[in-house]
Amino acid sequence: MKTKKRFSIIAVLLTSITLVAAPVFAGSKQQHRWEGVAIGLGAAILGHAIYQAHLDASQPRVVYVEPAPEYRQPRPEHHRGHWEWQKTWIAPTFEKVWNPGHYDRKGRWVPGHWIEVKTSEG
Repeated sequence: MKTKKRFSIIAVLLTSITLVAAPVFAGSKQQHRWEGVAIGLGAAILGHAIYQAHLDASQPRVVYVEPAPEYRQPRPEHHRGHWEWQKTWIAPTFEKVWNPGHYDRKGRWVPGHWIEVKTSEG
């Protein structure tokens, strides 16, 4: 019985010493300010990433499923008749239009004149 009592007294004393001694050796209040800011910022970023991952997992995902191919009956083959290519010459048509005066590529003046323009291919 006496050992239990001694053990509990020693445990209480060691716990109180560690709790009291920690602030004594901490140093200046301003000494580790930026380390605390960095830890807090890292925790905020990590917490936001976990929160976003949880939101993405809770929303249903859109999955594209290719539709099944439809059955189509084959078209009946028509053996009646045939195609034939025939070449016939159709005369082209021309129209007379007025070409106003202008300068040509070499910079010379060309007076206005009537020209024939093809309106349909032959």
